[in-house]
Amino acid sequence: MIRFQLDRKTVIHIIELTVVISAWLVGVRLVLAAGNAVGVAIPPMPMIPHAYLLFAFVLLLIGWLKLRGEKLSEFGLANPKRWLLRIAQGFLLLFITIAFDAVVKPLIDPIVSQLTGTRTTLAEEHFAALKGNLPLTLYLVPFAWLFGGFGEEFVHRGFIMTRIGQIFGETRMAWILAVLLQALPFALGHTYQGPVGMVGIYLGAVIMGGIIVLWGRNLWPAIIAHGLQDTLGFMLMYYGVIHA
Repeated sequence: MIRFQLDRKTVIHIIELTVVISAWLVGVRLVLAAGNAVGVAIPPMPMIPHAYLLFAFVLLLIGWLKLRGEKLSEFGLANPKRWLLRIAQGFLLLFITIAFDAVVKPLIDPIVSQLTGTRTTLAEEHFAALKGNLPLTLYLVPFAWLFGGFGEEFVHRGFIMTRIGQIFGETRMAWILAVLLQALPFALGHTYQGPVGMVGIYLGAVIMGGIIVLWGRNLWPAIIAHGLQDTLGFMLMYYGVIHA
């Protein structure tokens, strides 16, 4: 059952949620357009051109929440009392993700590819320069943890999922809805992977979000799993195991 009450607190939460999702999806383009308008070039990074702008937004979001007096633990950044347990859960999440990629994605990717007329290897093509390039691979690994593991997980499985759950009353159905909806902007944030990649990312985000809710909404297992998954992916691309 969903409990939705349009009071002042809910309105503020809806506004915050709208701003955060909009900024995450189009904020970089707006910053680049503003830079071009005033003649300021925004420097890109290799492979992940302006991901640092999104991370700056994550820091602004954290600052906003602290300014409002909200505890980061409400959004999953609780200090783990049992680090070994959270690390073990992170590896378990990684295993589940790998199993999904190995068993489910090969079944759905061709279907999505045929329906949309797009290739299944856009993600691999995007990171093709990693093959045999150790300096570039090692350069990206820390950002896999900082931007992907911490940044993306805090925004999506932390802030967005929590706010949706709060808006709909924090009931069991509210959290189910939150799990399903938080995965949408997460998938839309990976348009460079095309429809095939985005569908897989959406389903993976639903699985990740669902498990995190079941585990008490502590984000550290998701952060660990996300960082490990990206690191493993980069290393496999470096060795040519994954390729376009």
